[in-house]
Amino acid sequence: MAQVNEPSADDRARAAELKQRGDAAIDSMRYGEAVDAYTMAYGITKDPALLYNRGRALQALGDFPGALEALEGFAATADAELKARVPKLAELLADVRAHVGTLVLNCNVAGARVLLREKVVGKTPLSGPLRVTAGAASIEVTAEGYLLYTKNVELPAGGVLDLDVTLLSRAKASLLVLRAPIPGTVAIVDGKVVGNPPVEVVVDPGSHKIVARADGYADTVTSAVVSSGEHKQVDLILSQKPGITSRWWFWTGLGVVVAGGAAVTAALLIERKPSQGDLPPGTVSAPIRF
Repeated sequence: MAQVNEPSADDRARAAELKQRGDAAIDSMRYGEAVDAYTMAYGITKDPALLYNRGRALQALGDFPGALEALEGFAATADAELKARVPKLAELLADVRAHVGTLVLNCNVAGARVLLREKVVGKTPLSGPLRVTAGAASIEVTAEGYLLYTKNVELPAGGVLDLDVTLLSRAKASLLVLRAPIPGTVAIVDGKVVGNPPVEVVVDPGSHKIVARADGYADTVTSAVVSSGEHKQVDLILSQKPGITSRWWFWTGLGVVVAGGAAVTAALLIERKPSQGDLPPGTVSAPIRF
């Protein structure tokens, strides 16, 4: 059995200094600094108490998988006397586990990068199941020469999500490459929203209905026929919706009203001799108003 070298007095002093730094960081809620200090101190002494401290700091940061690993390490290596100083250790472990799920991901391409919530977590094949923070998450798998794989998933608390990923060769896949000059354009292919151009859409060979939509513009509807392995670019050109002032009947109607109003005004302003009116003089005491 290999003998474990005991840390020197200088190493112990350094570890004690790092622990004090971590404790001060915890008190000031600088949890990231505390994690770093406890990690370095543990690397020197392998003191299980530092695993506990590190786990609590990671828990405060919301890194539940890291917290669970550290706390389980503490539970496995601390002696009974040390664990007795944490009377609710079992409850603590249960609480942290309630925030952790497991992802098992298999992919048909070796060396593909796996991103979880936009953070790289490894390359395929993964070394094993990944402990991850439970809840909604985005997963991306990408490899050179292959189309990007994306999926939104719900990682079960205390459970396992098995995900089989098949990357499609960019050279062999049938693609619609949609582009649009208007920012914020929404592209819809065969009734399904596919995103904001520029966007690539994997489709089956054949004809596909494409709709482009943007605020202030009339929908553009077109179709494209894609053959097997073809990459077809479609430019989605939208036309602005006509404004109300550009409609001929608006101006025609306005013209009639204005003309009519002018005629009425003119009629009211023209003085007529009492003898020429249709009513006897003095019958109308005030001008007629419309």
